[in-house]
Amino acid sequence: MKSVKPNELERQTRLDPAVRFTLLTGPDEATMEAVASHLIGLAGKDAERLDLTGSQVSQDPSLLAAEAASMSLFSPARVIRLEISGSGDDSLAAVEALLAAETAINPVIASGASITAKSKLVKLVEGSNHAVAAICYQPDRRALVGIAMGAAQEQGLRLGNAEAQLLVDLVSGDQALMRREIEKIALYLDAAPDRQRQVTAADIAALGAATHEEDVSECINVALGGKVRELPEMLGTAAAVGVAEIRIIRALGIRAMQLARLRAEVDAGAHPATVVAAKSSGVFWKERDAVTAQLHIWDSVRVARLMTRLLDCERALKSSGTAGAVLFRKLMTDIAHQAARAR
Repeated sequence: MKSVKPNELERQTRLDPAVRFTLLTGPDEATMEAVASHLIGLAGKDAERLDLTGSQVSQDPSLLAAEAASMSLFSPARVIRLEISGSGDDSLAAVEALLAAETAINPVIASGASITAKSKLVKLVEGSNHAVAAICYQPDRRALVGIAMGAAQEQGLRLGNAEAQLLVDLVSGDQALMRREIEKIALYLDAAPDRQRQVTAADIAALGAATHEEDVSECINVALGGKVRELPEMLGTAAAVGVAEIRIIRALGIRAMQLARLRAEVDAGAHPATVVAAKSSGVFWKERDAVTAQLHIWDSVRVARLMTRLLDCERALKSSGTAGAVLFRKLMTDIAHQAARAR
């Protein structure tokens, strides 16, 4: 099956029995999670959910197909949620076995932010009659304002265009954080679908969006921008407000994927500023100057090496008995120094 757009999946009213494997990828993790939740919900409120990781299916490539063919003992339906880290190559054999199996009665909903459109896994999915892939790109500012207004309406809030723009800017375009802020505002105003409440700029300012995403964004730009002297203070600030190291590494991974995609256009002859300004870039307007500068610094080879090191660091941070925290600080320092030399 060919790739589809995420909103096509969100419009589905039932799961397609012919689709055994749905792959969600791309830089917009919020959309991935929203689509995955919608598809899982279509299995029914009483459906059994089985969560698997890419590491589990890579260690036992037959596991995914076996679980997809197994009937639930306690529920009328069953759905499998697969979280894939890295490029997805480790899960390739398991997905091949699933798609080649004689029987598969339980749908698999998989997601992985670091899987690129040119990966072996995406190519496998696109060439199968039993699978579908959707790449989730960051909506532009206009679309985000519409998403904010729609999400607010679901919570019983009337959010005007100006207030929606304020909220979008406050969370730097992060959909997940924006939805959490909307839920917080709804609680603050005692709103519900049957109790409509008007949201004012004062309400948004009174609650104040969390600063974690701003700290993560600043860490990314300091490191990738080669601002070596600013890095220690920035990492200290991020740690002080509770930003997890793995959150920074994953955010860097998403930015690296974005740079790799945009760099391909630059290598084909386009100017970095033109590429970043295009709607298809997925770059939030506040980040355009920083991303443009990073495209001048990071060529395709450097970005590829960066993605490999980020993946290794994430694995170390998730494993017990490793020097994950030390490796994290060393990697951030190395990134900043490399960017500084390339400027």
